[in-house]
Amino acid sequence: MAKIQNVVETRFTTRGGAKTAKETEAIGRAQTRLGQASASSGRAFAAQASGLGGVVSAYAGAAATIFALSAAFNALNRAAQNQQAIDGTRTLAATVGEQGDLVLSKIQEITKGQLSIAEAAKTTNLALSAGFNSEQIENLTKVALKASVALGRNLVDSQDRLVRGVAKIEPEILDELGIIVRLDDAVKKYADSIGKAAGDLTTYERSQAFANATIE
Repeated sequence: MAKIQNVVETRFTTRGGAKTAKETEAIGRAQTRLGQASASSGRAFAAQASGLGGVVSAYAGAAATIFALSAAFNALNRAAQNQQAIDGTRTLAATVGEQGDLVLSKIQEITKGQLSIAEAAKTTNLALSAGFNSEQIENLTKVALKASVALGRNLVDSQDRLVRGVAKIEPEILDELGIIVRLDDAVKKYADSIGKAAGDLTTYERSQAFANATIE
C-alpha cells in the first residue's frame, strides 16, 4: 500500500512576521485590559457589598429600636390595665362598704402570693359586681385553691373559672373543677332559709344560693 505524505511548509516573511508581532502585542494589551476590568469589577462589588452591609446594619438597628419601643409600650399598657383593675376594686368595694385593698391583701394571703394583686383584682371585680361580699370572695378563693391543688390546675385559671361560674350561675363551668352543684337544690335550700318560695327568688338571690352551695 502506498503512503501519501503531505508536507505543509510555512514561511514567515519579514512583513508577515511584523504583522504577527503586532497582533500578539494587541492580544497582550487586550488581556491586560480584561484583567484590569475584572479587578475593577471585583472592587466595585466589594464596595457594593460593604454598602449593603451598612444598610442591613442600619435596618437591624432600627428594627431593634422599634422592638424595644414596642415592648416598652406593651409593658406600660399592661401596667395601666393592672392599675385600672385595682382602682376598680377599690371603687366597687367602697360601694358595698368594703375596703378593696384589704380584700386583695386577704386573697394574696390565702393563695400565698400565687395570685398577683392585678390577677386578684380582676376576679374580685367580677365577684363584687355579682354582689358577693368579702367573706364570700375569700371563701371562693379557698375553694379555687383547693380545686387547683386537687386537680393540678393553674390557680389563676381555677379562680377565674370558679368566680365566673358562680357569678353567671353556670354549673357546667364548675364541673370542670370537679365541683358538682345542683342548682335546684341550692335554690330551694336558700329560699327556705329566708322564708320565700324558690320560684320567688330574684336573680341576685339565686346567685347567692348558688355561691353558698358552691362554698359548702
